[in-house]
Amino acid sequence: MPRQLEITAAAVALLVALVGGTVAVENRYAKAQDVQQQLNALYAKQLKTRILELQLQPPPLSPADRAMLLHLQQELRESTEN
Repeated sequence: MPRQLEITAAAVALLVALVGGTVAVENRYAKAQDVQQQLNALYAKQLKTRILELQLQPPPLSPADRAMLLHLQQELRESTEN
């Protein structure tokens, strides 16, 4: 009887450890997703700021500035699609 109790206790301990580990991994993954969303929002905000800076420049924009503006607008579209 004591041997059976030891085996049952070990099985319960193993089950608790596995469930606890799974919960910890899921929480960590959820936090990583939150951080990624925050980084994406910050990146989009930086793109919008740079686009606004270029749009506020007096016309005509140089070819390099026009190319940069188009590139930033494309980056912004791509970053908000994901």
